[in-house]
Amino acid sequence: MYQGQGTMPAAAGEYAAYPDSSAVDLVSTPSEQRPRTVRQSSRAQLYKPFHYLLLLYLFFYCSRIAELIPYLHIGMVLQPVLLIGMIMTGRVKAILGMPLGKILIAFTAWIMFCVPFSTWRGGSFQIFLVVVQALVLVAFMAAFIRTIPDCFRVMFTVALAMAAIGILSLVVGGGKVGSSRLGLGAGGDTLADANFLCLYIVIGLPFLWLAASVKTGFMKPILFALTLPMLAGAGRTGSRMGLLALMAGLLLFLIFASVKQRLIVITGGIVFVILALFFLPQKIRERFTTYFGADSAQSLEAAESANARKVMLIRSLELTAEHPLFGVGPGEFQDAEASEAKQAGKQAMWRFTHNSYTQVSSETGIPGLILFVMALFGAYRGLSPVRRRDPDVRVRRAALFTQMAVVITAVGIFFLSVAYGGIIAVIIGISGSFQAVAANQARQARLRAAENAR
Repeated sequence: MYQGQGTMPAAAGEYAAYPDSSAVDLVSTPSEQRPRTVRQSSRAQLYKPFHYLLLLYLFFYCSRIAELIPYLHIGMVLQPVLLIGMIMTGRVKAILGMPLGKILIAFTAWIMFCVPFSTWRGGSFQIFLVVVQALVLVAFMAAFIRTIPDCFRVMFTVALAMAAIGILSLVVGGGKVGSSRLGLGAGGDTLADANFLCLYIVIGLPFLWLAASVKTGFMKPILFALTLPMLAGAGRTGSRMGLLALMAGLLLFLIFASVKQRLIVITGGIVFVILALFFLPQKIRERFTTYFGADSAQSLEAAESANARKVMLIRSLELTAEHPLFGVGPGEFQDAEASEAKQAGKQAMWRFTHNSYTQVSSETGIPGLILFVMALFGAYRGLSPVRRRDPDVRVRRAALFTQMAVVITAVGIFFLSVAYGGIIAVIIGISGSFQAVAANQARQARLRAAENAR
């Protein structure tokens, strides 16, 4: 996959080249360092079990399997344990060491500040709790992702979670009643919505391709093979948003890829399109043609959906202009739009904004939008130095694939109202933790070089 200058560890798939850099404080003098080293070494050993609990938590959080088996209460069981682990390992404040963590804290604080000015305070307070939960998830990641191997394991976990989604969607199925589009689960399940399902799947693809590119032996073809059910599931959703988001991510990859890699990606894309023409249902195929216009009964629903999104985009921008500072309240776009429509003697739409950016701007004002965009931009931009300059090719490759996931997320949420948590928090948490670990590793490498030069 992505190539660059530098050397890889001797054995691909192993992480012996990456020590636990947090175990020793290289800044301390020898007399200061000895007791601190013992304490940090003990904590380094203690944090490892919680790291694997974090992987388990992330798998269920990303795959949404817990929604299919809610009686297990997986989140309620793991969250308190991880909180205890943060206290035991002294990593409660680790999120403050991430620039992105500080932005998310500011965003959460702004959400809290907007609640008293909300159209309905009770509803906005519930959204605030969702944002707090997302912030806690990022805090878990900051606490229990401390080395490069930790970063890779988290990325691979997300890849497997999204692969599980792709397979389950084809095997179990689901979706909205009366719709020909594929979903996973039913009712209020997150992935019952075809667009949500597609976004989760395509976000997982870069991490799956990263895992396949660095693994060796029988795991490599297995991981590449998992691309098939994921693409099949994404195609069956009929999500134009998912197609645009995936194309944006692939375009980023092509910019930094070698000629050989570009040929592979382009060839693979052509094969995928040909297979889609043969195996996707006619209604799904025609849905994709509504990028250019609806000229059949099968694509009429898609055209109406696109038109409704335009209307809600304009309406959310209007509410942003009317309430530029605090917005109408977190989660209160529908209520505010309905209230204004009633006053104007019009019929209320009772729809979400279907755009996370205008969702934030209309519900939390321009300051909320600025913080939201800063977090996404920082998640992408902060990885560029790692992608360009890290001495290890796999680390650079991981930075590129993570940037792909960020781009896919940023494009995908332009068509969905998912601003307050979920997969966005996971992607920002991965990027922020990866940036912090890579920066720490580079800093310690410079200190060791300085010590050796004396």
